[in-house]
Amino acid sequence: MVSITLQDYEKAERQFRIGQERTGLIVHAVVTVLVWAVLIPINVFVAPEFPWAIFVVVGMGIALFFHWFGYRHADDDIQRQQREIEKRARAMTS
Repeated sequence: MVSITLQDYEKAERQFRIGQERTGLIVHAVVTVLVWAVLIPINVFVAPEFPWAIFVVVGMGIALFFHWFGYRHADDDIQRQQREIEKRARAMTS
């Protein structure tokens, strides 16, 4: 079994978790666009007198923005969590 350093482990963990965050963001974006692609034409052809689809577009757009914002700051959050875990581990061994 190959031994790795704590820094290598933390780097690999960050890369893995950021990859998961990226995948989640991409899935969210694809679902958002698909929902828009279905609901906007329904609104235009079935009930053109009231643009209710704008509420869906704005709401899902806001949610997607916050998901993107979380993704952009994921590395900072992961590093903060890793520091806290290391601090607790040191306290346990003291």
